[in-house]
Amino acid sequence: MPTLSDRGDAPPLDDDAPQSFDDFDGLLAATTLLQNPRLAREYVYLCYYGPATIQDLIDELDLARATAYDDVERLEQLGVVDRDESTRPHQLTAEPFAFVDGREVAITPTLLHAVALTEFDDDAEYFHNRYGVGRLVRAVRAAAEYYAGKLTQRMAAKEMDVQPVEGMAIIYAVQPVLEAGRKHDPYFGQLLSSDPDELEFDGE
Repeated sequence: MPTLSDRGDAPPLDDDAPQSFDDFDGLLAATTLLQNPRLAREYVYLCYYGPATIQDLIDELDLARATAYDDVERLEQLGVVDRDESTRPHQLTAEPFAFVDGREVAITPTLLHAVALTEFDDDAEYFHNRYGVGRLVRAVRAAAEYYAGKLTQRMAAKEMDVQPVEGMAIIYAVQPVLEAGRKHDPYFGQLLSSDPDELEFDGE
């Protein structure tokens, strides 16, 4: 099972406190997924829609076969994906996690989904390339508060420290991320100061 710290099970880490081996593994896995949108996309797919086979990943995510096999091996090495070798073809599963760093920043499947979005959404890619993953995390949180009715678009953009037009674009880009997260991410509430049920999306 994933070795990443869950806020409910582990206290926030002090900056000077030594990390356990599990905490180190969790940090490595979380950081690797945050820095690799394709791996993040594959993890989130398995987390939300698994069990699935490698062929499912190839078909659903339009991956080259060699890429899919290499990526699954990497995800297994990180400890975030399990392979059931008793089945033919092998079934892959991924458990949701929340890794909390020393600043109490929760990295959950929803945030990894936002990173994955940069692979195929132009607005998300632009935002990520210009501002980096840290600002993207802030954008997801601010967008959630916008959809909960707590912030206007202009206020959300100010929270992100971006221009209003950029804030509006990323708010709309991450709507499907928030919708999927509310449905599939058991740690979704850690991203918000609002009740997840307060979020209202276009088309609902």
